[in-house]
Amino acid sequence: MSSPTAAYTPPVDQPPPLGAAALPYGGFWVRLAAHVVDGFIISIGVFVIAFVLGLAAAMLGGGGGDAASIGITVAMVLLGQFYHAYFVSSEKMATPGKRLCGLYVTDLEGHRLGFGHALGRNLAALASYLTLYIGFIMAGFTERKQALHDKIAGTLVHRQPGSSAVIVIVIVLVLFFGVFVIGILAAVAIPAYQDYTVRAKMSGVISAMDAVKTPIAEYAANKGQWPTTWEQIGANPMSQVPESSRALVEEIRLDQGGVVVGSVKIQGKQGQIRMAPKQMGDKVDWTCTASPEIKKNVPLRCRE
Repeated sequence: MSSPTAAYTPPVDQPPPLGAAALPYGGFWVRLAAHVVDGFIISIGVFVIAFVLGLAAAMLGGGGGDAASIGITVAMVLLGQFYHAYFVSSEKMATPGKRLCGLYVTDLEGHRLGFGHALGRNLAALASYLTLYIGFIMAGFTERKQALHDKIAGTLVHRQPGSSAVIVIVIVLVLFFGVFVIGILAAVAIPAYQDYTVRAKMSGVISAMDAVKTPIAEYAANKGQWPTTWEQIGANPMSQVPESSRALVEEIRLDQGGVVVGSVKIQGKQGQIRMAPKQMGDKVDWTCTASPEIKKNVPLRCRE
């Protein structure tokens, strides 16, 4: 007498063979948990891209911030699309978040999706967003737990036995908190680092302006009047601005009374730095001021 055949139970992170008995479908909540996990993973990639583009924008100055914002948005969309399409069409037939939650995706006959089919399924999710997320909620009520984009793409999301819902919930909560913390750190760290980089470059402009103060004072002492051109003192501060700082400065001119004026453009904002001499007996004292729009990016001595 033969012993009864044991029911097939696939490993949690691997889909069963196509001939295996049908497994239950993944409903709304477990799919939401998988989505949060995948969102956390994608956010790490977006954070790295945003950090790199933020640094590039700070180095470029001017309108680099607008270009960085557009680049981050494009990167976020492309990364999300490629991430889902790649993993869903892989041998595991699931993203890391879905695998953690015991889910995998097939077509209506239980076959693995090709990359194009998987990409089309993810693009179809736009319809679920346009219906104010009702398309996603459909996964909790349709017969085979299909969201709107599953119906459009002709796909099914199966759930394998053996995964712990409690563990998944705990992990999702931890990751959700992690995304929140990363978001705060990114919001604080990236602008702060951009400001630090701009101030470092502004120091190069200030140093070039400082370098002509002595020749100006010497000319005034010898001629009894302030110079009006750079040729008169044999020095031009624009030639002394470091290469890394030149993108910020538009011109440095010599105004009446020996005043050195630097016109700069920082993160889309235009302003001036003025170094004005004042004769104090045999000495010349200098004051440094800056336009309100750029004050935060100049040294403390120029914020008067």
